[in-house]
Amino acid sequence: MLEDQENAKKKKEEALRKRRDANLKHIIISEKLDKKAEKLHTKTLPFPYTSKEVFEQSIQMPIGPEFKPVTAIGALNLPEVVKKASVLIKPIKFEDVNPHERAEEHNSGQKQKKKSKSSAKNMKK
Repeated sequence: MLEDQENAKKKKEEALRKRRDANLKHIIISEKLDKKAEKLHTKTLPFPYTSKEVFEQSIQMPIGPEFKPVTAIGALNLPEVVKKASVLIKPIKFEDVNPHERAEEHNSGQKQKKKSKSSAKNMKK
C-alpha cells in the first residue's frame, strides 16, 4: 500500500514537471482543448499559401481602418474586375445539362458541333 502511494506521488510530480506552467509560480495554464475554437482551425492550407508559417503570419496581420491608412484599405478592397461606366457586360450563357449524362459524352458532342461549324464555313468558300 505504501508503494502504491509512493508510485502515485512520483507520477503526480512527473506530470507537474511536464506542464507548461511548471516554472511559473502563481500562474495556471489550462491545457484543455477548446472544442468551439477547434472548429475554426483549418485542416489544410488555403490555395495561395505554401507553408503553415506564412499562412499564420498573414492571419496575424490586422486589416482594418483602425490599423492601416485609408489609401491602403482602398487598395485591399478593390474589385478584381473593373469596368467603365456605360460598358455592357455580356451575361453568362445558360446551358441545360442532364445530370445523368456522362461528362465524356457531353464533351464529345460539343467537339462534333464545333467541327460541323468549321466544315460548313469551308464549304461556303
